[in-house]
Amino acid sequence: MKILFDYAKKYKKEIFLQLIFASIWVFSQLVIPGFMAQIIDRGIMVGDMNFVLTRGGFMVIASLINVLSLLVSLYFLTHVTAGISRDMRGDLFEKAIGWSKETRQNFSTSTLITRNINDVKQVSNFIDMSLRKLFTLTLTIVGSVFLAFSLDATMAAFMFLIIPFVLIITSLLTSRAVPQYSKIRSATDSINRLFRQNMTGIRVVKAFGKSEYEKRKFGEAVEEAYDANVKAEGAMMLLAPLVMLFVNILVLFILWFGGVRVESGLVQVGVLVAIIEYVTMALNNVQSFATIITIVPRAKVSLERIEEVLNTKEVIGIEEGESKDLGTSKAIEVRGLTFNYPGALYPAIENASFTLNKGETKAIIGATGSGKSTLLRLLMRDYEATSGEVIVAGKDIKDLKEGDFNNIFTIIPQRTFLFSGTIRENIQMGKEDASDEEVWKVLDLCDMGEFFRSSEDGLDTHIAQNAVNLSGGQKQRISLARGIIRESDYYVFDDCFSALDFATDKRIREGMREYLKGKGVLIVAQRIATVENADEILVMDDGEIVDKGTHDFLIDNSKIYQEIFSSQIREE
Repeated sequence: MKILFDYAKKYKKEIFLQLIFASIWVFSQLVIPGFMAQIIDRGIMVGDMNFVLTRGGFMVIASLINVLSLLVSLYFLTHVTAGISRDMRGDLFEKAIGWSKETRQNFSTSTLITRNINDVKQVSNFIDMSLRKLFTLTLTIVGSVFLAFSLDATMAAFMFLIIPFVLIITSLLTSRAVPQYSKIRSATDSINRLFRQNMTGIRVVKAFGKSEYEKRKFGEAVEEAYDANVKAEGAMMLLAPLVMLFVNILVLFILWFGGVRVESGLVQVGVLVAIIEYVTMALNNVQSFATIITIVPRAKVSLERIEEVLNTKEVIGIEEGESKDLGTSKAIEVRGLTFNYPGALYPAIENASFTLNKGETKAIIGATGSGKSTLLRLLMRDYEATSGEVIVAGKDIKDLKEGDFNNIFTIIPQRTFLFSGTIRENIQMGKEDASDEEVWKVLDLCDMGEFFRSSEDGLDTHIAQNAVNLSGGQKQRISLARGIIRESDYYVFDDCFSALDFATDKRIREGMREYLKGKGVLIVAQRIATVENADEILVMDDGEIVDKGTHDFLIDNSKIYQEIFSSQIREE
């Protein structure tokens, strides 16, 4: 719960004012039965209508104060709950978006979504109930008991016969429910993951005729959530009727016992009415308290899940800001780089070495699984190398700050992702202040200018969610445009020409050669046509750079390069 107090510190003033007005609300509610007792005993029973009107006026004033204090209390409460929810969600997003790939692999996308939405909502409900209900219920119970004892201690004492039963029942049922709430959260993660996975890969599911199989898997996850929910809620739903049973028994007993005391002249009728009001108020609030207390285990589970994300340490620590002592020569030197995936028997990258200078174009080629993308991830510090080093501008890449990466590198990934919005907004993700002229220039360079000029909305053409209104090649060209508009020293292309036909691929590369003149370019590809004009081509096989040289040199001297070349049909 410490994490919750840390967030609450920011709202100390609002919480304090909320509790003050909530207390006024409770006290204004507690005085009303007392006024009722006085009206009955000192007004109605003796026929004093002036006293009835006077105390009736006090009751009206107390009721108005009750309503106004409740409204003000809820105003401050809303600011607290909404503010803490906003802060938590912001911190969760900031934490997750700053992770490297190696750190992020410990959490699935679906569980991060669930924690950011459902778990924060559970915590918000807990804050709301704690400040609005648990606090006021506790105050009401204490106040009701105290005032009941002040009127007649003998009748009020019967309340203590019921309270132990209520506490025992609450403890037993809550202990049964707590483990089920953890299962519900895990099942919800699975439901979100399967739903998202199937919606994203719906074409693959249908193409392989796996609809029934996926329905069955989804049904199992839903059934698991259903079973846990039934067990948890089934246990907690017993609580309210059991408590109500004891309350009704107690009220009936007090009515009988109080009637005897009234007949004996030990208490007045108004006092009996007030005591019944206070007893009913106290025990009804005990019932509500017992019901609301069930949110505590749910909130505890949610807080632990949120805390797990916020306390996850970045495996690859990259300091924020920019370095002031970077050298003027920003060559990239890869020296004896080796990397093992956790649990792997053999290294994915072994003793890789090369140098890339500004103004050079180098390429990496190899079969699927040869280690090309893994090598790039090491360069981008998505993973930490097992051994070896990468030197940039004379500094170990581990010493570079986040701002240095942003200034030095631009990577256009293999997997294309476009944001829902206009084409202008997507391109300006690469350069926030890019003018329309600059946007059109890179779109023309990537062979997409005419496509958007033919649209009546031009740069305001809307891109749908997941870019479903664009083909694979169009998405890849927009992704290329978004990358090259960005000002960097080095541009890394991770097999991002794969969805283009040979002619379009060649046309775009020729245009980029002039556009990126003076920049360092590293291209990863499987097609020889994409890399053949590079100044140097690195050939990878089983995680090693086995050959390097120009296209002509490799054609004559590299067996692996020859095999790749002969296996590809060139249609340019």
